[in-house]
Amino acid sequence: MTAVAITFLNVLLLVLGQVLWKTGMIHHPFRTIANLPSLIMNPYVLLGSFVYTVATVVWLYGLSRYDLSRIYPLQSLAYVLGAAAGVYFFKETISLRQWVGLALVVGGAALLAR
Repeated sequence: MTAVAITFLNVLLLVLGQVLWKTGMIHHPFRTIANLPSLIMNPYVLLGSFVYTVATVVWLYGLSRYDLSRIYPLQSLAYVLGAAAGVYFFKETISLRQWVGLALVVGGAALLAR
């Protein structure tokens, strides 16, 4: 796999983990430290943690093969996909200014990927 493919897989897994965690928080909000044990046992939180673990393994693989200075900046795409996931899955709204910022992130990542 290429550096871009490895990093993109890592980003997808990170965003999936965040979507699962957000879903878990919708179903079981974190209100106090006392509800932390039940929060951690929430199926969405558990699955999100597993996905994050897989993402970490993918990232470690990428770090072992490619320059950090090349692949780390590409992880900024997680911001873009995370925002898109918020809009799509959770019906969140994003202002025009935020969309412009996300477009700049994509442009910067494209420049760095070359």
